[in-house]
Amino acid sequence: MSCTVQKSRFLHEEAIRFENDDLEAVLVPGWGSNLISLRWKAGGLNLLKTPETKEEYDANPFLFGIPVLFPPNRIDHGRFTYAGRTYELPINEKPLENHLHGFLYDKKWTVKKMEATEERIIVQTMLDSDDHPGIKSIFPHSFSITITYTLEGQHLKIDASAVNRGQDPMPIGLGYHTSFRYPLNESGDKEKCLFTLPASKHWTLTDRMLPTGEYRVTEEFKAGKMAAGERLDDILAAEQDQEGNSTAVIADSLAGIRVRYQCDGHFKHWVVFNGTSDQDDLLCIEPYTWMTNAPNVNLPKSVTGFRDLGPQEELTMRSKIEVGGI
Repeated sequence: MSCTVQKSRFLHEEAIRFENDDLEAVLVPGWGSNLISLRWKAGGLNLLKTPETKEEYDANPFLFGIPVLFPPNRIDHGRFTYAGRTYELPINEKPLENHLHGFLYDKKWTVKKMEATEERIIVQTMLDSDDHPGIKSIFPHSFSITITYTLEGQHLKIDASAVNRGQDPMPIGLGYHTSFRYPLNESGDKEKCLFTLPASKHWTLTDRMLPTGEYRVTEEFKAGKMAAGERLDDILAAEQDQEGNSTAVIADSLAGIRVRYQCDGHFKHWVVFNGTSDQDDLLCIEPYTWMTNAPNVNLPKSVTGFRDLGPQEELTMRSKIEVGGI
């Protein structure tokens, strides 16, 4: 198998392009370590929604590629208290008065490794909070997050390792705003593209899109849905298989492709989002380690996914995208 990795450019930004016989990926470290493109060579399809211009990306960076969310989704008025400390994150969702999607997605990450062997490619990026005074001003912890992207055959593995290098417990919530093209086929036939999620607990939301702590049981996401004709912005509790993983699937019969998106047991929730009324070409399947507004939801941590890292503790959260034909 031919495996290559090289420095490149994407919309005039420094990028890393890596590929094998099955998949080709483009990573932009300066855009929050965003894997902005993933192309399936056999079908000639780009699987992720990818911007055509820098202006398009800047208008809403969460809608392209795989943005890294830390913490993921909304925090009520940007405020929560934990271990005697009050955190106040900026209100960047003005209409709803929430903080949205954290503070890592727009930072420049450092490339730590680029290597290719005959069988696999490894690209590794890191963010150190001590290099970003803006982060320390709102989240006063010394920490680092290293993401290792491993391309092997038809698999792209994404391992995120967080380390608390401080002396106090540090809240940790991680997610990915993974923005798939929808549908995957080039004809735009949405009836040929279905997705499934291993989840039946559907969280009820307030008019500010925050969980109430209540839920309803539904089998519609397990049975398979088309992201067409309805607006989706749903939070569901992930269900794990015997190995402790949770796997979402997108299958497009017209394109002849099946995409499996597997996450380990640290990812306790899925969010499904397909844009606003003027967007109909994406399907965001977002794995989260904690649910929206987890620090403020009055439920057990085992349910919300809220947790911390102790001093010098490290946590690795693993996910994988697998691509194949139907």
